[in-house]
Amino acid sequence: MEIEQIMKYIYRKIKGRLKKNAEIPPEKERTIAVLPPEGETISVETALNSRCSSDYDDNQTIFHWGIFDKTKKLSYEQIKKIINSVKICRFTEYRVEIVENGHTLTFIVENGITGIQKDWVIVESGMQQQAVILICTALGIGSVLKNQGKDGTEISSIDFLTIKLKIDPMKPSYDESYWIHSAPANESPWLSGNLPDPVRNGSTPLITAIKNINIQNSRHSQNVIKHSIGQLLWAARGRTPHLYKSKPWGMTIPTWAGEQHLSSVYLILDSKLYKYINWIKNRPTHSIIELKKLDIETYKKMNELLPQWNCFIILSANETYARALWEIGYQAFNILIQAQTLNIAYHAILLDSNQRKLFSEMNIENPVAIIELRK
Repeated sequence: MEIEQIMKYIYRKIKGRLKKNAEIPPEKERTIAVLPPEGETISVETALNSRCSSDYDDNQTIFHWGIFDKTKKLSYEQIKKIINSVKICRFTEYRVEIVENGHTLTFIVENGITGIQKDWVIVESGMQQQAVILICTALGIGSVLKNQGKDGTEISSIDFLTIKLKIDPMKPSYDESYWIHSAPANESPWLSGNLPDPVRNGSTPLITAIKNINIQNSRHSQNVIKHSIGQLLWAARGRTPHLYKSKPWGMTIPTWAGEQHLSSVYLILDSKLYKYINWIKNRPTHSIIELKKLDIETYKKMNELLPQWNCFIILSANETYARALWEIGYQAFNILIQAQTLNIAYHAILLDSNQRKLFSEMNIENPVAIIELRK
């Protein structure tokens, strides 16, 4: 980081600590927001690129990039529309639900689940969280996650709370617009990598795409090519233009307090294992680095366990806390909704014990989910 950037960062940190907490008017003084009508047409890619968390401090560089509009509120009907628009792919039959309490949404899963099944249901909760966040982004609504502990919180014998989400009207965050199509370009501008630069302005509306999301797509679909592989990797964990705490850490997914390494994204292509890289030389980028060539025996085992597919995106947790698992849920949801809009042949799997063992032998620390593709 250059000296000028460091000084700007220090200035913002000091300014943020001196700033008083924002005062929000009483609920009865806030008027119902009129949401931007074009929200229904915002594409999957634009929603991914524009996603950011919001707060009430009226300053984009101190903490969260998005700014809640303190003078406005959401109606009951608007909140219900968000919840009713949510659809995710289910891998389990356990209860995964959203409980609405005014402008706070509580994400609850069935309590008492253990082992890999618990991992799976936590991932599904992450997918549900990301669905709500992207719907809000498309509709011009702000959101911010309220953490309930690294592992979530048990609230009863039947309910386990993963996280809470605050939603409220927001002010335009990108030059008087709620959305942005460009790559990061401010203090740490975009550095093109060895993957084609991602498309950030597609044609399929996010609200429409969510209705059609599915665990697989194989009928009348296209085989994956290098450009679409890159697009899926960017959807999973790609860099976006917004700042977080004065740092250019914007991504297509939210992160726990800005943590950058809770999970990782890998790719197996042409018998080689790669890792997705979105940051290099202190700049956002879009690349894969080769880690190893798979030996014949490993590739044979993979074909036995996962036949008919020859390209794989692997999502792994870098720690044992639940927060890494719902981050995997964010990434899985993004990949699936992007793959569906590209009409790519894919199949998503939450890994069982044997499948985890296979990918762990490739030195992937804690593989949790894969999206199979056909090259």
